[in-house]
Amino acid sequence: MDALAEPDTVLTVDEICRRAAKTVGGFYFHFAGIDDYLASLARHWRVKFTDALIEQTGAAMPPAERLDRLNYLAVHLDHAVEQGMRRLAAREPQVAGIVRAVDRRRIGYLTELYASSDRFTAASAQALARIEYAAFVGMQQTEADTSADELLELYQEFLKLTGRGGGDGKL
Repeated sequence: MDALAEPDTVLTVDEICRRAAKTVGGFYFHFAGIDDYLASLARHWRVKFTDALIEQTGAAMPPAERLDRLNYLAVHLDHAVEQGMRRLAAREPQVAGIVRAVDRRRIGYLTELYASSDRFTAASAQALARIEYAAFVGMQQTEADTSADELLELYQEFLKLTGRGGGDGKL
């Protein structure tokens, strides 16, 4: 995935098949063309890296526990895939649309968690969600080699700094 999203790599069916050690005929058996492939790739990323995480947080848990679970799952994602999708979105409009929709969904879910705590106004919940999400995406870029444990420690510090508890996850 990462090699396909490198800025200087020309993304062609032949290049995808060469790197995946698959035949061009096999590619066209599964996809109508490069645009169909890219849209399928972006939808798969959305399902695996967003929908599945939201589902795994469990609606039955209190908001603070859901938020902690979400953050735990998020820091254990393959951040190289996230980075690759964003690089690909920078040059492929059909991918960019899906990435924007994923960003809105993720921010919306965080907003919902904050708002359901009754500690934040709707506007404050949305602002906090946007800031936290921007930090998450930014950390993927600036701290690419940071371990999941270190990211969790930073998250605990974030909780303290935002007044959401002494690292106990309370909203």
